[in-house]
Amino acid sequence: MDKNTECQFLDTTVTYDQFITDLATKIALKMHQVEKGQLEISQAQAYKMFGRADVERWVKNGKIEPVRISPGKKRYRLIDLQKLADVQQNYLL
Repeated sequence: MDKNTECQFLDTTVTYDQFITDLATKIALKMHQVEKGQLEISQAQAYKMFGRADVERWVKNGKIEPVRISPGKKRYRLIDLQKLADVQQNYLL
């Protein structure tokens, strides 16, 4: 695409280069938040990404705790969930 190409959204029109720059900035920010352990996700998102059974087992075994609890809502640090998901599980022991 050339520099004159535009991306049209419902509320605005921006150049393709500006769209890519903004997108890259947002991705870099999210990656930084994940690496620093600052990105939190809801319990529903955790269930969707890692499976309800796994998340509930990790909580029951004390391997993870919600970082924030408000009435009816729990949030977990994404980096903690990712680390637990990377561990090889042995269910026979």
